Amino acid sequence: MFIDLSPFRHKNFRRLFLGQLISAFGTQMTAVIVPFQVYFITNSTFYTGLVSGVEFIFIFFSSLLGGVLADRFEKKKILILAEIGLSIVPLGLAINSLAATPALWIIFALTALASFLGGIHRPALEALTPRLVATDEIAKISALTPLRHILTTILSPMIGGFAMIAVGAFYTYIFDAFSFFISLLFLLGVNYQKLSDNKAQTPSKSIVGEIIEGYRYVKSRQEIFSSYGSDFIVMVLCNPVALYPALAVAFQKEDAVGMLYAFPSIGAFLMTLTSRWTLSCKRYGIFIIGAAATWSLSLVFVGLAPNFNLILTGLFCAGFFDMVSGVFRMSLWNETIPEAIRGRIAGFEMLSYSSGPLLGNAILGFLADSIGIQAALFWGALCSLGLLALFNLRFPALWKYSK
Repeated sequence: MFIDLSPFRHKNFRRLFLGQLISAFGTQMTAVIVPFQVYFITNSTFYTGLVSGVEFIFIFFSSLLGGVLADRFEKKKILILAEIGLSIVPLGLAINSLAATPALWIIFALTALASFLGGIHRPALEALTPRLVATDEIAKISALTPLRHILTTILSPMIGGFAMIAVGAFYTYIFDAFSFFISLLFLLGVNYQKLSDNKAQTPSKSIVGEIIEGYRYVKSRQEIFSSYGSDFIVMVLCNPVALYPALAVAFQKEDAVGMLYAFPSIGAFLMTLTSRWTLSCKRYGIFIIGAAATWSLSLVFVGLAPNFNLILTGLFCAGFFDMVSGVFRMSLWNETIPEAIRGRIAGFEMLSYSSGPLLGNAILGFLADSIGIQAALFWGALCSLGLLALFNLRFPALWKYSK
């Protein structure tokens, strides 16, 4: 029943996992503090959501570029350069936080830079990870890899929220910058056999041409296209993250804002710990679509919840089923996408699972300013259910897919 930890026997996978775990811990603390700062500077969910809107613009283009770079060049070098750049962001935010009123434009500019570099970093990371384990262990890392994100999003929001009050934003941002230094040390110790036919040696097309080639591949694989589309729909219409600071204030729970960030991850953590059952499942598509629908239903519940504890319950359920979808999506992608095009397809993956939430934060932030926080969640989630059903009726390949 419990998660299979056997891929950790590979020292290179272990080093990459631990290094990324440490840097993700600092990054998630920063991800909590930035919207909190913006909300208290502006007292507006619109501006809080606009941070994600800016991030979306930059990650949309950089993830496609990052996918091409991951297929052309050595993935480890890309990760090292991206992480050096990413370490600059929290340093800038730390300096800005020393002002009596931190400059809003600096926060927006630095989060845009982080988003751009994240789009370069993530496809290389996703394309490299399956290379560090045996072929028959790829399905196992589909549950292990999200565990890194889950652990950090459980602990980081609560610690980050506490640290912001106890020691201030400056020292919290400094910790994030230091976490990238530790990650780089682990990354330098990762070694793997480079493929002799790696496209880094003979790039035959322009960057745009390689992006188009990746798009044609996705278009030819309707089940993969539908997995991206289903996730994108749900994340755009009912991703509640940008509303957490306002929700905490509305229920007079400012000191518990970290719990709103943490509870979806606690649900995801429980699912991950008990994920061994997924290894025997073959109908990936049914689980992906069903889990996406259940995420939406959980957010409908959050939109109707009359008290803070019930909101946490709804977020816990949402996180649990989001991880069900995530495990099967990663298994589908990692097991079936060829190595030569893996980086570019990872870029398209990033558009679905990273840009969707960012765009969703912006949309719900604007909607909440107009009709209220919980009403925005309720109607967004309801629309998500309807559009998810229509999309998969139009593109049924994912529903029919079997391993």
